[in-house]
This record gives sequence, structure tokens and C-alpha cells, in this order.
Amino acid sequence: MADAKQKRNEQLKRWLGSDTDLEPPVLKKKKSKVKFDDGAVFLAACSSGDSDEVLKLLDRGADINYANVDGLTALHQACIDDNIEMVTFLVENGAIINQPDNEGWIPLHAAASCGYLDIAEYLIRQGADVGVVNSEGETPLDIAEEEAMEELLQNEVNRQGVDIEAVRKEEERIMLRDAHQWLNSGQINDVRHAKSGGTALHVAAAKSYVEVLK
Repeated sequence: MADAKQKRNEQLKRWLGSDTDLEPPVLKKKKSKVKFDDGAVFLAACSSGDSDEVLKLLDRGADINYANVDGLTALHQACIDDNIEMVTFLVENGAIINQPDNEGWIPLHAAASCGYLDIAEYLIRQGADVGVVNSEGETPLDIAEEEAMEELLQNEVNRQGVDIEAVRKEEERIMLRDAHQWLNSGQINDVRHAKSGGTALHVAAAKSYVEVLK
């Protein structure tokens, strides 16, 4: 729980003064000179728990899977805030249940870390992937701290037949395959990450993928 809460607090500090740090939209007599980003307005409405306002914004074309600078969606935030009603509302209205943030956390990671069992159970029933690893190679089970959460996730891993170690090595396997293809073709199609600017080489070095670096 501490990890998710600490992550949340750090994000809130970065958001102070930003478009994301908003009160839910209200009608005013005077026209505001400031126009906030539609996505930020949507996230603020979701954070307030006002499902009627959120539904209005969706009807006007708001993207239910909009992500802020940290890659967090409204569904991530609802999980961190222990708001099962908003979690249910968002999923029922099309939120991508396994969308990762910039650190590879899907909503189930957040629920697992915080120990919110009812949210984790709901996400799993709706198809949350218990075998997803974040940027640190951790599955939701790895970051669960409470016994009931660990039991829930372990049972689901067993039920789905997920090979956790194979999942952890999947990124390295794919990168090694791509490296071999580049070597054989003589063409390196290494694209920089749109937000971080990192390349496959950066990732391989950071995660000590020795075979990929070779």
C-alpha cells in the first residue's frame, strides 16, 4: 500500500498548478479566460466521483482512456482512491482494463499494492491480466502486501496457468529477437519512446539484458 500511496503523492505534487489539479467543472456567469485541457477536466470529474458529470463528458466525446503525463487513466486513479463505484462505472463504459501507465502499472497493480480486495476481485472478473509485469518486472502478485490479496492473486495465477518466470523474461526475449532481426537485415529500427526519449539500448542497459546488449 505504501508504494502506491507514495507514487500517488509524488504525482499530486507534480500536478499542483497543472491542468490535472482541477475542481470538477462548474457553470459560471463570467466566461473563463482559461481553457483547460478536455482530458484534464475529465480526470477531475472522475476524481470527484460525479458519475453524472462524467457521463455528460463522455457523451460530448471525452476519451475514457485519456492518460495524464504519468500515463495514469481515470481507472488507475479510481483504483488508487479505493472508489469501487467509479471503477465499476468506468469499466462498464469501456475503460481499457489492462492499460499500463508509464511505469507499466495496470489498474490491478494499483489495487493489489493498496490491498483493495473488492476492486481487485472485480477487475479480475472483468478480465484483468494477473500476468502483466511493470517496468520493474513485477506482477500484481509481487507487489501485494496483504495475505488476502496474495491468496486471491496466487489462486488466479494458478487458475489461469500463468508462468510468472516466463512472463518476466518475455520482454527480454522479444528484444533479443528484434536485435537478431536488425543484425541479420543490417537495418536498425530502434525508435525512441515518445515521452521518455529512451531507446531499446537504454532499456536493455537499465534492466541488465546482457544478451541483448551483446
